[in-house]
This record gives sequence, structure tokens and C-alpha cells, in this order.
Amino acid sequence: MTIVAIVLWLALALAGIFIYYVRYVEPRSFEITHLELRFEDLPAGLDGLTITHLSDFHCQPTAGSHFTSAEAVRLAGEAGSDLIVVSGDLLDGYDLVDISGPQLEGMTAPLGVWAVLGNHDHYCFYAMGSRMPPEPPVAEIQRSLAEHGVEALSNECRTLSIDGATLALVGCDDVASGNDDLSAAMDGCGAADLTVLLAHSPDVLDDPDAARADLILCGHTHGGQLRLPGIGSPWAPVWRDRRRSAGLMRAGGPLCYVNRGVASATQARFMCRPEVAIITLRRGTMEGVREVPVRRPAAMIDPDV
Repeated sequence: MTIVAIVLWLALALAGIFIYYVRYVEPRSFEITHLELRFEDLPAGLDGLTITHLSDFHCQPTAGSHFTSAEAVRLAGEAGSDLIVVSGDLLDGYDLVDISGPQLEGMTAPLGVWAVLGNHDHYCFYAMGSRMPPEPPVAEIQRSLAEHGVEALSNECRTLSIDGATLALVGCDDVASGNDDLSAAMDGCGAADLTVLLAHSPDVLDDPDAARADLILCGHTHGGQLRLPGIGSPWAPVWRDRRRSAGLMRAGGPLCYVNRGVASATQARFMCRPEVAIITLRRGTMEGVREVPVRRPAAMIDPDV
């Protein structure tokens, strides 16, 4: 065998190993991220409150989806947090809610399991063969998810009373699908000691009303899924700024955490493991958080800005 042939066979073997790893190994290797987020004037009733943040289950009738969903549910249960939130794309299409929705069952928390809808939750392409569905039946989707123990908020707010303190949980519907109305969601809240905003895409940061939140929890990007050494993610589905693809950041005031997600439609990952984030709220000053730019509507319509 010639040297050229050996090199070619070696390249093919390495390519096969890489494909197997990104498709079958890393997507099943969850990382638990522990975060302690500090807020000035946080009342005693919220000091020490724990939130498990999940995102992007993309439930579908495949073995891989059943595994990642079950693992995320298991890890969320082991965390034992006061509150569980899911920042969208619970399903790979809303027509899958009956056959894949049961993958979401088993998550419980004293203060409930809350979610918002993502762009895939508005799709019906399995039944239609198209990603251009009719107007999604949001109320029906919410009812179906509630049957599996998940309360989905669509441009609305819930206020939770906790040991004499109040936490406002705001759910903004999907920005990427054009179903968002953050102003209405925020206006539905009364005064609260802390306001947590759930939104699928981190592009919600550009909405002026996002500045009314104290903490914003998002997903959608899957962290970029494929991250290259020294480069990071060459692409992520964030319309306006790839620096928002994952992790903790501050955007014009509020803290924001972008979760890498449980799964993805393609179920492929490299240097970007699926994630369960466990957040503990503390009273104090948060320092050393990277800043990301916020582009308000006036700038967003100007391509030169």
C-alpha cells in the first residue's frame, strides 16, 4: 500500500470517528452549569432561590430525542430546584405534541414548570411538509403542554409569592416567528421584587421593554452547536450579534443567560455539550460580566448601524 493510500484511509477513518462523535457521543454528554447570580436589594425571600434553566428539547419520535429528553428530565429532578423554566423549542413541531410531548413529563418543582414557545413550537412541518405553517394554535399548544406538566406563557406574566417576596415571571412568545409582544407581557405584571423574563431567542434583548427585566433566560442558539478551537462558533442563529450565542452576559442593564440547550433538530454537537443550567439567586453586586451591545429599533432598521 502506498503512502498516499495510507494517508487517504487514515483521513477517512478520522472523518468517520469525528462524524460518529458529533452525532452520537457529544449530544448525549450533558454538562451541568452552576451559576450564582447576584442582585442588589434582593429580598430575603428570594435570596437562595434556585432555578433550573432548560431549553430546546426539540422532542421528536426518535431514539436520540427520547434519550436526551429523558436525561434532561432526570438531571432537572436531581437538581431539586425551586423552579424549572424552559426557554422554548420544547417540540420539533407542534403537530408532535401528542406523540412526543410525553418526553417532557416528569419535571416537577415546588414553584412549577414554566416555559415559552420557540420557533419550532410554531412549526407544523411534519404534517404539512413545509416550514411555512398557518397561524399556530397557541391556546391549543398551551393546553397540550399543560397536560404534560408544563405551563407555557405566551406574552403574559405570572407573579409568584415566595416567603413575603414577589417574583414576576414574564413569558415572551417567539421573536423569530414574529409572535412576540413583550410590551403586553410586561404590562401584565404588577410591582415585583425581581422580574425574570423567559424568551426563546436572545434577540429579544433589542426590544426596549427587555430593559424592564432583571434577568433574561433564553435559548434558541444551541450555543452554535459546532465550536472550533480558537474560533468558537462560526455560525449561530442569532440575527444581530453572534456574541450572544451562549453563556452569561449583560445587555443594557439586565443579566442574560443563553442556554446551549438539551438537543437540536440535527442532534449534532462539537465542543458544545448539551446543558442543564442551575441558577442560584443571591443578594449582592454582580461583577465581571461581559457586556454585549443592544441595538434598539431605530438602529435595527438602518443597515449601516
